[in-house]
Amino acid sequence: MKELIEVINHQRHDWLNHIQVLLGYLKLEKYDMCEEYIRKIITDANRDTLVSRLEYPPLVAYLLSFNALHNNVCIEVEIPASFSLLSFEEGPKLGDFILSVVKLYQQHALYNNGESNTFLLTLHREEGMLRMVADFAGELDAREIEPKLMQAKVQAEEWGGKVLLAPHTASESVLECLFPL
Repeated sequence: MKELIEVINHQRHDWLNHIQVLLGYLKLEKYDMCEEYIRKIITDANRDTLVSRLEYPPLVAYLLSFNALHNNVCIEVEIPASFSLLSFEEGPKLGDFILSVVKLYQQHALYNNGESNTFLLTLHREEGMLRMVADFAGELDAREIEPKLMQAKVQAEEWGGKVLLAPHTASESVLECLFPL
């Protein structure tokens, strides 16, 4: 319940900030910037809709609440086209796998001298495959996370997935998985 309240407070704060920015542009008669800012808000809302359409509640809830609950990493999710994980026989298993990868990076992210670590999660359904790319930039405990990422790699390969972990350093790590559907 405490986490839900934190998420709601974070969203309320974000919306109040958006309104203040828009009011500022209106007062300055910067209508073009106001329109551009509204388009950004719409893009962000549409991204959240695509995350919701994954329809796997543990993953959706985690991704939508991530930035409100974690201050050591800022996550961005890219889903080029809408799809539901539940439409695949192995959807829940893939949802749990994706969730575990996101949690691994969040747990092993180090505080980055006041700068935000960034984590880009891309999920793309293509020609009978699901492509997941986890792209971390910032400060990472690369030695501690590496054996766990290797375990995830083995697990994905046991399911018939193809996995690439490169580069993997203390400042950047990219894990790409391609799963047959």
